[in-house]
Amino acid sequence: MDAATLFEKTMDRLRERGTRGFSKEADLVQAVQARIGREIETKGLHYRTAKERILVGGRADLVILDGQSVAVAAEFKYEPARDGAIASDDVVDWREVEADIQKIRKYVEEGGVGAAYAILIDADDRWTRRHPNPPGTAASGATGAMAYGRCGRR
Repeated sequence: MDAATLFEKTMDRLRERGTRGFSKEADLVQAVQARIGREIETKGLHYRTAKERILVGGRADLVILDGQSVAVAAEFKYEPARDGAIASDDVVDWREVEADIQKIRKYVEEGGVGAAYAILIDADDRWTRRHPNPPGTAASGATGAMAYGRCGRR
């Protein structure tokens, strides 16, 4: 299994399970990294993961390494569920989402990364109902919406 498929299958499982159990982005990234690590171990894959890896264009939240090369880089934004609380302020700023999309392009085009993802997870759909998806992204919902953009080498 290639690293991009491993990452996408992990995100599919997260989408199926739902995203309401996290209180902040760091918890979400930790859970994704742990799940990828279990898959690597279970399937005997040669990859490894790292968080907060400095790459050309920025610092990726999570990477999957193939030897010394970055096979996958991911940027995450997480808008937590409000659980009935009325909150007027978003945690995620739209400019940060746009910046992540630019970063993943740089990771691939200038940094030699195989595939890169910018992911926005909105645990209760509140944020995504008020903001459209940027060009080049797809949205899909289960318990909360997940929008993502993918760049890859051709």
